[in-house]
Amino acid sequence: MNMADQIKAVLFDLDGTIYYGSKLIPGADQVVKKCREEGKKIFFMTNNSTKSRRQIWEKLTGMGLKCSYEEVYTSGYAAALYAKQMGYHTVYIMGSDALAEEFGELGITVSDQAEVVIVGYDMAFDYQKLTDALQVALQADKIIACNKEHHYPGENARRMPGCGAMVGALEGSLGRAVDYSVGKPNPLLMEIICRDNQLKPEEITVIGDTYESDIVMAQQYGSNAVFIGDEKYEGTKCVSAIRELL
Repeated sequence: MNMADQIKAVLFDLDGTIYYGSKLIPGADQVVKKCREEGKKIFFMTNNSTKSRRQIWEKLTGMGLKCSYEEVYTSGYAAALYAKQMGYHTVYIMGSDALAEEFGELGITVSDQAEVVIVGYDMAFDYQKLTDALQVALQADKIIACNKEHHYPGENARRMPGCGAMVGALEGSLGRAVDYSVGKPNPLLMEIICRDNQLKPEEITVIGDTYESDIVMAQQYGSNAVFIGDEKYEGTKCVSAIRELL
């Protein structure tokens, strides 16, 4: 069996691969369409925990990219699944309201009196939020980060501080590192996708623009990967890059 036949699914990163901020990258929709025409399952994954799965899905469809809710996976959703799997019943959210909703949907209580502190990306992050989180973190059993990404490409590919900035602030305040980081390059997102869709690592190709998260994650999980670089690109270049795999 050649590689093209072996691959059953393509996992797309979002920021810098499918879109920059609120704008679809030219040609990205054609890349997705090409993969679907080749009979591959399609999934979208992101370290961005500020939006829920539903919000990301609505963003993609609002851009004209055809996809289903079930094809979208986020680090916030993965964090909620991980907390439930570990048996945690109460969490404190240092992050967005949408992140808190992901935990609530899985029956996990969000409270100021919590076993675990969850650190997510928050564009409204400030000193007061850090101070409030610190009070809970000093007494919590565990501190879990949605990811520790340093920065990501926003509108017009402008580099924006990532969740790692929030994590670093709390770590600096506590004088210790968080206990666990859920998002890329941790392959947990890929494990969840494989479990939900009966896929094996060797049946997946990951397409991403950040080597240290997207590509390292795929390598750790034993999957194929296509690195498209972190500069602006036209979607046609991505088509060329994956042609040999598809």
